[in-house]
Parts: sequence; structure tokens; C-alpha cells
Amino acid sequence: MTRILLLPGLRGDTLELGPLLAHLPGARALPLPATTTSTLHGIAAELATGQDLDVDVILGASFGGLVARALVASGRTRARLVLVGTLPHTEAPPAARRCGPLGQLIPWLPRPVYHRLYARRAAREWAEDSDSPWPGALPSPAVIGARLRAIARWGLPALPPGTVVAWGQRDRFVSWTPAEVERLGAIPAPLPGGHRPHLSAPGLVAALAVEP
Repeated sequence: MTRILLLPGLRGDTLELGPLLAHLPGARALPLPATTTSTLHGIAAELATGQDLDVDVILGASFGGLVARALVASGRTRARLVLVGTLPHTEAPPAARRCGPLGQLIPWLPRPVYHRLYARRAAREWAEDSDSPWPGALPSPAVIGARLRAIARWGLPALPPGTVVAWGQRDRFVSWTPAEVERLGAIPAPLPGGHRPHLSAPGLVAALAVEP
């Protein structure tokens, strides 16, 4: 059986990975550490502490894909990568760099303002790929701010050979063509859905983890 580790997106909880787990018996999902470390490599190091990373595949959704890349780059795992809704660039693109100022601002927002603004956005994004209500879990502003600053700082090498880059064809946050992904040495996998095709088409995403 293929040993598979799943990593969630920016909010860091594993609730969005439930449909995938139903299609991948034996897979396990790890929440992201609730840390104010603001580099991808630092977050990956904290995630790896005390964890068994001797797996065949790491599937990372959105921000979780960036953390997965940092894990492989550190040598902590030799797993094949499947990235879902994750920017595949070797240098931080403009969209990633813009996360820096936002990451500086968010920790200063009053908690009620942060929750009101971010919850609305999160619920709207969730509804693009799921008929179920958004579960409503939010990390603290300090944690979200640190993760956004980590995106802006990037520091990721080229994609490892055999990496699968999947994205929903209605994704409003990341978009590219199969040819662009192939030029990066990766395997393109366009899917139906938006930013979370693992919610709208979990069977298709699960198949990529088992066999690209």
C-alpha cells in the first residue's frame, strides 16, 4: 500500500482533507503547526519534529504544498510530491510577494475584525468546491500573518523530479497551462473545480497520489 501523508492549506487544519481520507485508506493527515515562524523551511522543520516522514507520497493542498516542498528540500523525506492548488514556481511570483505586506498587517487587526473579514472570505472560497457548510476553524491572526510572510519569503528550490502539479480549472488564486508546468519539469494535472478540487473531486485527486 502506498504510504501517503496529507498536508492542508493556509488555515492549517485537516478538515478540508476529510473527503480525500475517505478515498485513501491508510493515509494520514497532519495539521500545520500553530507557529509564528515566518519561513517555509522553519514551518517545515517544526512540522517534522517528532513525525514519521518515511512515506511514499506527500500531498500538499495550497500552502501545504509549499511546506511539503520545503520538507523535501531539507532532506527530511524522499517522498514524491503531489501539489494541489500550489504555486510551482522556483522564485516567488508577484502574487506570493504581495502576501508580505498583508502578513505584516493581519496580526495588528482586532480579533473581531479579523474573524469577521477572514471568515467571510474563507466561507466564500469553501463554497466554490463544497456543498457542506464551511467548518469555521480559523487560526490566530499571528499564525496566519506568519504563514503569509513565509509565502512572500519563498526560498524554495526547483521542483523535484516526478512532482505532480494539480489545479482546479476554476481556481482564482493560481493558474497556469500544462505547458508551463511541463517546462518546470513537473507533471500537469488540470482538474474540475476551484482552489480545493480535493473537496469537489476527491476521487480524482486521490488517484494522483496513488499513481500520477
